Amino acid sequence: MKPDTPETHARNTDTWATARRARAALSAYFFITGALLPIWASRIPAVTAQSEVGPDALGIALFSMGVAATITARSGGAVLDRIGPRRAIVPVAIAASVALLLPGTATGALHLTIALLVLGSCQSFLNVSVNMQAARLQNFQRRSMLSTFHAFVSIGGCAGALTGVASTRLNLDPFTTFQAAGLALVVVALGTARTLLRTMPQEETTRPQPMARRPRFRPSTSPMVLLLGGLALMGVLAESSVQDWSALFAQESVGTSETMAASVFAAFTVAMACGRLMGDRLTLLLGRTLLVRAGAATAFTGFVLALSVPLASAALAGFSLVGLGLSCLVPQILNAAADIDPQRVGTNMGTVASMGYAGPLVGSPVIGAVAAQTGVGTGLMLPAGLMLVVVLGAGLLNATGRHRVRV
Repeated sequence: MKPDTPETHARNTDTWATARRARAALSAYFFITGALLPIWASRIPAVTAQSEVGPDALGIALFSMGVAATITARSGGAVLDRIGPRRAIVPVAIAASVALLLPGTATGALHLTIALLVLGSCQSFLNVSVNMQAARLQNFQRRSMLSTFHAFVSIGGCAGALTGVASTRLNLDPFTTFQAAGLALVVVALGTARTLLRTMPQEETTRPQPMARRPRFRPSTSPMVLLLGGLALMGVLAESSVQDWSALFAQESVGTSETMAASVFAAFTVAMACGRLMGDRLTLLLGRTLLVRAGAATAFTGFVLALSVPLASAALAGFSLVGLGLSCLVPQILNAAADIDPQRVGTNMGTVASMGYAGPLVGSPVIGAVAAQTGVGTGLMLPAGLMLVVVLGAGLLNATGRHRVRV
């Protein structure tokens, strides 16, 4: 074993500092990714009033936004395999921050739909870009970190929601809110751009293979990617169901106050952020498959507690467990997708992400229809049941994983 000379010590210290700067810079872009949509969502009532858009037109606009995000995630992953995520992250983050202004200028249903199509596409492309870069960075540093990065998505979401609350307290109109928030996010993107570009490892891009060399009946997407996408769909559907329905469930089905109902959703968000901050160490201790299986079981337990005990404390504790259980599901599924084929990291992660985006598109109408007939609690049994499917399907992650990396 070679002695630790001053030169090698300095070199190791510099390498450690560079790795830390790389993680910090990329975390800023995960923060931006998480902040964008909550900033918009927090001002939906004001935007609809300003643009004179009714619930039916708003529903179409939101559905179009989800479809655009789904398509962009799938096609964007293939583009990133060719150009690499490192050079895409900064301009896409700036574009997404600027696109945040568009809903604030909407003057009608068509205008709002177009604005949300652009915003949804930009946010989706940024989401795939940062996740692909995170997968490459953790492979380069041999260090599990995707769950921690996703914690910054949750933190960004909290910051975005608080921005909306503050703007309503200050009586700011939507455009002014989006203008100030967009400018702040652009400053964050530009402020960390140099560090990101200097500290990220050089990337190997892929070129499309000539058509003649492809097997004639070779499927464009492997079955394993589609199966992982199915797990992602169930995980994101469960997340969105709590975001959309937990406060309403607490208020209407349990009978809590509006403040307590908001606290239920806040507890879910905080629990998810905390779980993601612990996720990388839990991956090292438990392994990817056991972590996802335990997380889904925890989320199922939380749903059962919240839905079966008509107490405010049970709703608070139950949805906190759901947040804790769901926190590591999607990051680990994306990790598994990235490990399937080093030459198709972007395509595979994009496919899984696009199927995840489809979760709310499928789940929200179904839960809403059931809730209209039998109550929100019955509707939330759908994501609860899907958690049992994830428990059974978690073994799929064994088929893709490399050996564990350190934390």
